[in-house]
Parts: sequence; structure tokens; C-alpha cells
Amino acid sequence: MLMALPAQALPTSEVIFAKGSDCGQYQGDLTTGRMFSVEMTANQTLVVKTDGHVQSVTDSKGRLLNDEGGANYRYVAKSSGTHTIKLVGRVESQVEFCVLQ
Repeated sequence: MLMALPAQALPTSEVIFAKGSDCGQYQGDLTTGRMFSVEMTANQTLVVKTDGHVQSVTDSKGRLLNDEGGANYRYVAKSSGTHTIKLVGRVESQVEFCVLQ
């Protein structure tokens, strides 16, 4: 007997930036994974500093972005719009998202 189970969507949270800040933060459980969304314009750089692991970053057109390397995760937007970040980590993970010009 073949049985199909529906896939569970990961919760998605919008990254909120404090007024005048280029960075937003998250602290919490990433053991089962979590999706974050951030608005970016073309050629802006997303820097993710975390004790977890960035599994993927997709742009507004659904294209995977490559990690540009460095001490933190770094991605350059190829198009404007909502970008999605998929993260996994520990029960008490910390993440900082910064969008730079």
C-alpha cells in the first residue's frame, strides 16, 4: 500500500528592521527549520550572521543565490523584491540579518 503524506510548510517570518537600522534579528528555535523573508533591491547585499546554518536563499524570481563567502553568509540580490532565507539551527539560535547598499 502506497501512502502519501502532505508536506508541512515551514513557518515564515518577515525580518523587521528598527527605524534607521540596516539589520534585524531573530532569537529562537531553529531545530526544525524556519523561513525568513526580507525585501531587497537589485545589487543590495544580504549578510546573515548566525550560530545556525543557512540552507538556501532565493530571490523574488525563485532563483537560488550563491553564498559569496567571508566570515558570515553573504548574498547579492540580482533582482528587487521579496527574498526568502531558509535556516536551521539549535533550540536557542541567534540570527542577525543585515541588508547593505
